[in-house]
Amino acid sequence: METTSAPALSWPELDTAGRHLDTIRIAIGSDRAIASMLGVSPSQVSRWRGGQTPDRENADRVAALALVVEMLLRWLDATVVEDWLLGPNAHLADRTPAFLIRKGRLADVLGAAEALKAGVYA
Repeated sequence: METTSAPALSWPELDTAGRHLDTIRIAIGSDRAIASMLGVSPSQVSRWRGGQTPDRENADRVAALALVVEMLLRWLDATVVEDWLLGPNAHLADRTPAFLIRKGRLADVLGAAEALKAGVYA
């Protein structure tokens, strides 16, 4: 019996930057603030929002930030998410979650978010 599998998606088909930016925007007040967190120019965020596909490194950063924001919004008020992302975090050796997202250290940030949820203080 022959099995078939779905064709692999190509990179452009995986682009969800606009949707991720919409998620991030729920908690982060402006594209300028989002750009600062991601380490890119505000005009770059505008281009992504307009449909331009980010390169893989930036697509990973956008997806990571959206994931963390979505998690935090489940148990934090949207008004404090930006402060948490930009504030020094003891679980992250006093680095900010936004800095570590820029560096590709999503697992560390998720661990700090889980510690926050569990009420663990360092």
